[in-house]
Amino acid sequence: MAVGIKRANKESEYTKEQIAELYRCTHDPVYFITKYVKIQHPTKGSVPFELYDYQLDMLDAVHNHKDTILLCSRQLGKTTVVSMYILWWTTFHKDIKAIIASKAMAHATEIMSRIKYAYEELPDWLKAGCKFYNRTSIEFDNGSRIKSEATTEKTGRGDSPTIVFLDEIAFISKRIQEELWASLAPALSTGGKFVLTSTPNGDDELFANLWRGANSGQNNFFPVLVMWHQHPDRGPEYYEEMKGKLGPIKARQELDCEFLSSDELLIDSIKLNQIRTMKPVFSENDFNFYVTEDELSTIPIFLVGVDPSTGSGGDYSVVQIFSFPEMKQVGEYRTNKLIIPFLYKKITWILTKLTELRGKNGQRPEVFWSFERNSIGEAISALHFNDEKQNEYAELVNDDPSKFGMYTSARTKIQAALKLKTFVEKVGEGSLKLNSEQLLFELKNYAAKGKSYEAKIGATDDCVAACLVVIRILDYLSKFNEKAHQTVYDYDYDEESDGPMPFAIV
Repeated sequence: MAVGIKRANKESEYTKEQIAELYRCTHDPVYFITKYVKIQHPTKGSVPFELYDYQLDMLDAVHNHKDTILLCSRQLGKTTVVSMYILWWTTFHKDIKAIIASKAMAHATEIMSRIKYAYEELPDWLKAGCKFYNRTSIEFDNGSRIKSEATTEKTGRGDSPTIVFLDEIAFISKRIQEELWASLAPALSTGGKFVLTSTPNGDDELFANLWRGANSGQNNFFPVLVMWHQHPDRGPEYYEEMKGKLGPIKARQELDCEFLSSDELLIDSIKLNQIRTMKPVFSENDFNFYVTEDELSTIPIFLVGVDPSTGSGGDYSVVQIFSFPEMKQVGEYRTNKLIIPFLYKKITWILTKLTELRGKNGQRPEVFWSFERNSIGEAISALHFNDEKQNEYAELVNDDPSKFGMYTSARTKIQAALKLKTFVEKVGEGSLKLNSEQLLFELKNYAAKGKSYEAKIGATDDCVAACLVVIRILDYLSKFNEKAHQTVYDYDYDEESDGPMPFAIV
């Protein structure tokens, strides 16, 4: 055995302190990695692997979820984090079968070299003994093994892996992606852990579709997004320097984590990448709020848009709450589990809460709300019609005096979408201030299809649909509110547009 490699089945004596450390390392990957793992820094040489906060989030996701998908800007250490987790798992646990696959054999071998270096730098008493140790694989005497290989359509076929790590999966050919996923799908159903990592490489490939599906709840992957600015040593100067080296297009892909495509998005993708969402300030009755309770009580006018669904798991029911005149997203509710009667109770709860808030100068705020009455919305309409307290909640905005809610036609959808586009892309006063991560994600995947717009394959657009209802409420408000009239009609958008052009290059 080479220097730094522990012989298989070597008898060892341990001190009480070492036994305690072995126990702690076995049960705590963070402790093991931060205390004992060393990596090769490009300028500093051998250094302890000190995890940044965002790397701790990565590690937590991989450890606590069966399947994880990591979308990361370049050079954030995602590959090293997952590799060291695999070293921890195989070192301290029996019969773990780990497969590491990357876009080329050279990359796979380089990942294995990081694992081997970290292993060789461990204290001898902490190491698992090695039965087999070469350039592409390691087999420990506890029955665990690590194998690295180039990603091909045959990766993992015939194996029963405990964990499969696919690195930079977006950069393998589409044909291989499709065949690979077909071969790995059985392992997904039998309990194997999957970790997928990549920067974007186009929009119409496996990683992009799985990422959209993870965010929309259409697959079981837990999504983790890590951006360049989360690194504590990287500020605007770093971005501009890298943008100069990479060029604007590649920077959007590798720094901004943008899935570039030839699809015509409703809203300019550069503008979308400039939007910074926020975590909810507080939650109540499953509604997320992006302002404090005190701030909520100072808002003079609320606009509440509802896009209902069946609650059967496919589509989501969404309630969007915006303040006026600031046009700031202050609340959001999203579920795919509530049937219509229970959804209606949620709606009446939020309307009651908003109308009971004390506004500025001790005045009650005005609340305007509406819902899309197409198909499922008719059930909301019926419930509202039979609700004896319907007039106590808020003012319901209708597009037809004889019917409740708003009917969405191709034309009304396009008109509302164009106004939404203008409001989001406008800089400064009058722009729409978006706070929800889910809403932003949907807008990044809301693209032209035929003469209209809809979600790309694997994504949803329910949050956007509820926003379009808000825009239509604002249009109604403009008929008697001067500020609303200015907000709606002082912008340059084409109300006569029949929809997007057949194609556009982004």
